[in-house]
Amino acid sequence: MNKESIFRQLELRLAGCSLTADALSAFSAMAIADSLRQKRSIISHHLNNLHREQRVVKVNSRPVLFLPVEALRRHHRLAVRQGDYASIQALCAERQDSLELLIGAQGSLQESLRQCKAAISYPGAGLPLLLRGPTGTGKSFLARQLWQYAIEQGILPPEAPFTVFNCAEYANNPELLTSKLFGHAKGAFTGADRAVSGLIETSNGGVLFIDEVHRLPPEGQEKLFHFMDNGTWCRLGESSDERSATVRLIFASTEDLEKHFLATFIRRIPVIVKILPIAERGQYERLAFIHHFFRREAQRLHHDLSLDSEIISQLMQETLEGNVGGLENLIRNICASAWKVAFFREF
Repeated sequence: MNKESIFRQLELRLAGCSLTADALSAFSAMAIADSLRQKRSIISHHLNNLHREQRVVKVNSRPVLFLPVEALRRHHRLAVRQGDYASIQALCAERQDSLELLIGAQGSLQESLRQCKAAISYPGAGLPLLLRGPTGTGKSFLARQLWQYAIEQGILPPEAPFTVFNCAEYANNPELLTSKLFGHAKGAFTGADRAVSGLIETSNGGVLFIDEVHRLPPEGQEKLFHFMDNGTWCRLGESSDERSATVRLIFASTEDLEKHFLATFIRRIPVIVKILPIAERGQYERLAFIHHFFRREAQRLHHDLSLDSEIISQLMQETLEGNVGGLENLIRNICASAWKVAFFREF
């Protein structure tokens, strides 16, 4: 029984386990050794190595318990911040913060998350926030997590909307793009046979995530920075009937700011956060993503997956043009190929 096998057993057990003293008694070195029919000294050796690698936390109760960090974050939504806890109660008292559960929250994303929390928490409509980074780095995912964080912290009510708008879908029709965001009056343009609310209006009280915002034309940027300044706007085709809303704005872009945005627009975004490509996020975070995506595929397949060390090694060295998204797709393809072989082998 090697260290990785023991770790997988810990993760599987904790997934469906409550955080009570009776349930967690199965995570002592002796209980694990008995269930796996191994010597306690061998199990203790592997558990302490996992603890040194920061993959398990140690709860210094009687007996001492060893609990997998990522499983605590994923299944029990605990923001594990340290390697040792005096008791189960001390562990459970950790603040439940969904952003602290993200891969890289204590690493490459630490400063970025600090800025994001400040922006989303700011009184009123928050501070406009721009997420910059290459395709596949997780900008859309982070925007949704910020919305969930705002609800968790009581900044937004549970029913607060989260709306996604991708400017690229309307890049060739600036008038329609502006209409989608701000709405239009009846007769504003050919085919506008009725008044329509825009996403600014329907996102009132929540978060509007505008992806690929560099595709927004200058006139759209001007209307948007007017809204950021005053909280008011007019529908397309209206000139005097100003409307108001309270909307937290999150933007995302892959492009150079100076080339694609009006200087007046950029000046109104006080928080600009860079999301690093996976090549710059370190080996530990890449490995965490690999394990995360394989676990997720195992759940989808309702089947345990056995990982070959050679596959892990190749994924660690792979050049990923699609960043985290590219890694996810690659792992999904690997699992699909393995599933196909296993399926036909059964028949």
